Parts: sequence; C-alpha cells; structure tokens
Amino acid sequence: MVSEHHIPVTRTARYYTLSEINEKTKDIWIVIHGHKHLAGKFILIFDELARKGSFVIAPEGLMRFYIKGDYGDVGASWMTKEDRDSDIKDYVNYLDRLFFDVIERKAKLHSLKINTLGFSQGVATLSRWLSFGKAKVDKAVFWCGGVAHDVDFSNAESLKKTEIHMVFAKDDQYFEQDFPKKQIEILTKAGITPKSYIFKGGHEVSFVLMEEAGIL
Repeated sequence: MVSEHHIPVTRTARYYTLSEINEKTKDIWIVIHGHKHLAGKFILIFDELARKGSFVIAPEGLMRFYIKGDYGDVGASWMTKEDRDSDIKDYVNYLDRLFFDVIERKAKLHSLKINTLGFSQGVATLSRWLSFGKAKVDKAVFWCGGVAHDVDFSNAESLKKTEIHMVFAKDDQYFEQDFPKKQIEILTKAGITPKSYIFKGGHEVSFVLMEEAGIL
C-alpha cells in the first residue's frame, strides 16, 4: 500500500536586488516573475525604476528546471499541479520570511511605501501570498496574469486595505478577449475595487508601460 507523507526541510531561496535602501530611496518594489523566468534576468526589466530612485527586489521561485529537454537554459517556477498545496505553503512562507527579515524593517526605518508587482504566473503567486501570508503592502499590481482561482478574496482582509491595480495587454496571446472583464469581476464581487488598465501590446511588462498604466 502506497501512502503519501510530507516532511518540512530547510532550503536556500535566491533573490536579487537593484539599488540600495538609504535616505534617497523613493519606495520599494517587490517584483514576482512568471513561469520559466529567472529572477536575475527578470529584475533587469526594472532597471529604469531603480535609476529613478526605487529599491527593487526580485525573489525567485523555488523550483528550477531545464526549459527545453535535459540541458541548456534554466527557468524557475512557483508551483505546478503536483503537490500544489505544499508548494503554495512553501512559497507563502518564503515570501513572508523575505518580507519580514529583509524588507519591512528598512522600509519602516526610512518611511518607505512597499509596492508589489506580479507578472504572468507571478499574479497568482502574489494574490495567494497577500491573501494567505502575513505581509501587508501599500500597492499590489497584477500584470498580464490571472489571480489565484482557489482563493476566496472576500476573506482577504489585507487586500481590501491595499491599492490594487490590474493591468492587461490588448493582444495577449495567452488570454481571451473577455479575460480582463472576468478578472476584474472576481475582485469586485469580493468587495475589492481595483484600478484597471489595458495597454496596446502583448504579454510583456516594462518601465514605460508601468508609467503608461499610471501605477508609479
């Protein structure tokens, strides 16, 4: 008879930063990558944001894999359908640990607002973290992705106190035309009123588009 079991283990998580936190820092941005991305490459998208005075921090998903075959380029993921509940619990704990050990104290010391952005798969990750975790942020941006389908957002009290933005691409190859409307409805039905924006383009994020969307 086969029985499934779980045991908690300690492992090392990786994250990257751009700029430093000091008296000149404007704010903090936590950016959460999508499926197959690596945080070290993803964070480069926000280089201009750091140049403008923000401190940017990009945590990396705990699971890495070869993108094609058994060698070559490597990507990371936040979870898969296999043992998903354990993966969700692990990354929520990981992001909370990063938040309280690395970010929150410095933010309070310099009176900085903490903003978050999840891209693609990172949208579901961000929405679960802010719903299940203990961290509280000032702004959450859900960019080109779907919020977690298994979260009852009506019980996500911290999200109701957060400035929420939902940004969509007009020509996003991964979603149907009615995707933005359905995503907005998920939150509004839960008592959360997000600001929304649809840009002309595909499945992408950039500093220029962040400015265009009015989230900075």
